[in-house]
Amino acid sequence: MIGLVYSMHDPAGSGIANYIMHHFTCEELEVPRAYSAVYVKELKSILAGFNEDVIYFDFLDERLDVDFYIILSRHSAESGIKSLTVHHTGNPYGKASFGGRPYELSVANPPITKLLLIKLSELAGKYGLSDFQVVYEATHHGPTNLRRPLTFIEIGSSISEWKMQKAHEVVGESVAEAIRNYLSSGEFVCVGSVGFGGQHYSSAFTKRALSTDECYGHIIPRYAIKILKNEEPGMMKYVFEQAITKNSVRIVKAVALKKLSRAVKDTIKELAEGLGIELIID
Repeated sequence: MIGLVYSMHDPAGSGIANYIMHHFTCEELEVPRAYSAVYVKELKSILAGFNEDVIYFDFLDERLDVDFYIILSRHSAESGIKSLTVHHTGNPYGKASFGGRPYELSVANPPITKLLLIKLSELAGKYGLSDFQVVYEATHHGPTNLRRPLTFIEIGSSISEWKMQKAHEVVGESVAEAIRNYLSSGEFVCVGSVGFGGQHYSSAFTKRALSTDECYGHIIPRYAIKILKNEEPGMMKYVFEQAITKNSVRIVKAVALKKLSRAVKDTIKELAEGLGIELIID
């Protein structure tokens, strides 16, 4: 069983949910705390809308008995860049300004997230959204405490895009195709990977994922690493270890971008050697 969840007050999440409800057979359900809930038969999924904002969905484990979550959401950016994004959640430093807990990462889901990224990339052009950037975002915001893996899939970056029907169609169909792929095979085989470095919009890791068999869980960007370097000793290693270990599949490859400092690369190398995973400096 899969949990597809969204906020009732989010035009992007609600729009994606409405697309799914209108294109698949749905049966009404009672889910505690949910404003709206249906069972989507073909996708073996519970589609549930809550009044809270998605970054405060810390309660999902107590409300839904599912294998993992896909959170349907908007994405905000001052740049206004049109985007279709996927990412995992967590606060990789000592502040939790947008939900979750400091220094805590959620359980990432590399295979499902890569499937979603692939489908977004394929369908954006088909639906006439070739001007939208399709990309992994770095790990950020809450919730961070859920026991089950979760993935955010988002429409950005302003209300114009959040309300765009074609964007709802692209994301809704991407979710459906990714789930159908997952259900038909029982798994999606890929090389579980973790990324270190780069910008918030992780173009380097997006390119690697779309051109190789790598699938990324947590991506810890350069700005988060810079903050970590100035915080309590040992916290960098603590966060990096979570990035490697808190995943739905075993991580076998760590990819660190060249611009990271020697000290940071040495920390990643020490962890990689201790956990028996391959380290790639790109």
